[in-house]
Amino acid sequence: MNSNLYATLVERDLINDNTVVKAYVSTRGFHEGIYEAVKNIHWHPGIAAEKIIDIEGMDPERFAKSYNIKPDGTTKAHKKRGRKAKQLA
Repeated sequence: MNSNLYATLVERDLINDNTVVKAYVSTRGFHEGIYEAVKNIHWHPGIAAEKIIDIEGMDPERFAKSYNIKPDGTTKAHKKRGRKAKQLA
């Protein structure tokens, strides 16, 4: 996952402690060896952006697109629609 996208998702609180992510994590296997395994875990700040595979079952780019965030982590300012507010005089 792109580090700018990761920073944007954390800043906007779209990824928090209740979010389930699939990521590479180090685990202890047979014969006391330490391996990289893919697991579904709750997100915590110690997980690096490069290790995250998907967020809540979606690719990070697709997850960000549902919140109008581009895959590079930038957002587009939307033009407000509707009636304009009256000026206070």
